[in-house]
Amino acid sequence: MSILIYTATLICATFFSAVSASQAEGLTYRDAIGETLAHSARIRVKVTDIHISDATYRQNFAGLYPEVSVNSRFERQENLDPSSQTVDVISGEVIGGASGWRSNLYLWGQYYLSHWYKKRYEAYYYEKLRDVRNYECDTEVKKLLRELTDLYGAVAEGQIKLKYAARILSRLNEVFRLKGEAFAKGQLAYEDVLKAGADVASLEKETAVILKETQENIQRLNSYVGRGADKDLEVEAFSVEKENNMEGLAGLVEKTPEYKARVNELEAAVYKRMQASNNLLPDVSLYGRYDYYGSSPNSLDNAMRNTREASYSAGVLINLPIFDGGVRYWERKKNILETVRQEQSIKAVREEKSREIGSLHAGFTELARSLKHYGKLSDQYTKMLEIARKARGLGERSLIDIMEVEKDALIVERDFRVTEHTMATYEKRLRLEVDYDDFIKEYYGDRACKY
Repeated sequence: MSILIYTATLICATFFSAVSASQAEGLTYRDAIGETLAHSARIRVKVTDIHISDATYRQNFAGLYPEVSVNSRFERQENLDPSSQTVDVISGEVIGGASGWRSNLYLWGQYYLSHWYKKRYEAYYYEKLRDVRNYECDTEVKKLLRELTDLYGAVAEGQIKLKYAARILSRLNEVFRLKGEAFAKGQLAYEDVLKAGADVASLEKETAVILKETQENIQRLNSYVGRGADKDLEVEAFSVEKENNMEGLAGLVEKTPEYKARVNELEAAVYKRMQASNNLLPDVSLYGRYDYYGSSPNSLDNAMRNTREASYSAGVLINLPIFDGGVRYWERKKNILETVRQEQSIKAVREEKSREIGSLHAGFTELARSLKHYGKLSDQYTKMLEIARKARGLGERSLIDIMEVEKDALIVERDFRVTEHTMATYEKRLRLEVDYDDFIKEYYGDRACKY
């Protein structure tokens, strides 16, 4: 009997010392979100993906501008054919003639008119892919915050249970002590004392399990927020904020970043299909070239000094594909099928998110009903405790009876607080699912996936 009392006292002392130490290391849900998003390498990877996609889009959009280049060549030419004494030119390029030094310089410009019905859609395709990466980053943030919310809620729930376990354990120890004294006086059977001791041992075992799980969850939470191995971390429990209205479920699904990402993927596939279709049209470009030429039989310096205007050319280049083995045809076919795939992907996301949101709301509704029942039960135990204390004053009830009623009242109060906290956790998850933009704005201030 003395060993049980000593063990219970030791657990209570250990728990209360941990609670007093943890008061200096508090963590709110808002701080947890801020520290997690600032610490997470997963988010930084997604943000980098957005910047890469933006650079790819801008690179492809730059292809819509004209291409201008300057080319030059300075060389020594030896004529190995003694029968050829004239300068041979092909397409403005000197390829033969008398031996000597030559300098050649030309300005070249080309502008593809066909880019406006070919490459323009490719640029739009990469622009939509950039938006997809943006929404995928929001999806990763949402996933991370969902994990954080569940973990934070588990830590808070464990700490609520531990606090009530310490208070309940003190009542059970008192009942155990009083029954031991009553047995010594011959007022109770030894079986009653053994049952009281078993209740203490059972609660000690349950408390040890809760303490173990809570400490493990605290370590995982520390890894999310980047605080190191802080085993004395104490978190602030959730509280219910407002009722959730689930009317217009389809509209709520369409606000999720997962759905927006798939919609933008579909729009990107449509642009890619349009580009593949227009690839069957001819390439049309405007070009111009201005040539300078210089030569000298004596030295390169003289050839460079003798550089002069030689010719210019300008025109329209039209390239019409006749046969390519079916490359353009099958590219177009592939993009049509890609569009169909993205349409089905949107339907799949809509169904999945509808189920998830509906499940969360159903759980939230049932917890709200349970909370009302626990509230009524808690009121009943409060009245019962008042009656028992009055009866104790009249000598009709023993101190053991008072302790038993207090223990039962604490159990109901604990279950009420745990249910209220679980309901608030569901509320956070619901807000995260159906109103991500406002949620992240409220708890983080600015978007984590900005670029």
